[in-house]
Amino acid sequence: MGLSDITLQLIAHRVLALLIVAAVQGGIVAGAAALLGDKGPGYDGRLSPLPSRHIDLPGAACLILFGLGWSRPVAIDAGHFRRGRGGGVVIILTGFIALLAIAALLNALIVPALTMLPLTAGLAAAAFLRAASSIAIWCALLSLIPVPPLTGGLILGTFGIKVSRQAQWILLAVLCVGVASGAVREALSPAYAMVATLILGE
Repeated sequence: MGLSDITLQLIAHRVLALLIVAAVQGGIVAGAAALLGDKGPGYDGRLSPLPSRHIDLPGAACLILFGLGWSRPVAIDAGHFRRGRGGGVVIILTGFIALLAIAALLNALIVPALTMLPLTAGLAAAAFLRAASSIAIWCALLSLIPVPPLTGGLILGTFGIKVSRQAQWILLAVLCVGVASGAVREALSPAYAMVATLILGE
């Protein structure tokens, strides 16, 4: 397998992982907000399992190019939450736990893929499942950082902190640079090592 083949395989794995991460994180976060009393995600079309509803272009580009990204932010109104300000924390943790659950599920499918599929298909499926489970954990950890456009940024609105459009663009640029440079991955590495040991057995 040549270098170009390896690169194409890596991109393919990341694109497929993106579809899973976006659908799970976006859909679960929107669903959690709706269950807590905010009808906005329903009006915005976010209560859907379709990845296209949840893909964020900068986040998708970062995931495909650097293996670390995010889904499109869910617009919420904390004033509608039945649990008050605690609802924002519930939503953030729900999205985080959902991605970890997906990582565990993908990892659990590796052995069945290797034993039940033909050799070539089994190896290809196992390689994807390993990559996708790892990406899901990285994205789960990234989502906890309390800055827009990450899910963790919802905590700001929960406490009435408004971020201007200009500030949002600046934060997005800083986030993209941090991901591209590897600084964000390095900062999250200790947490990843701990979580991956528990979920993936690494």
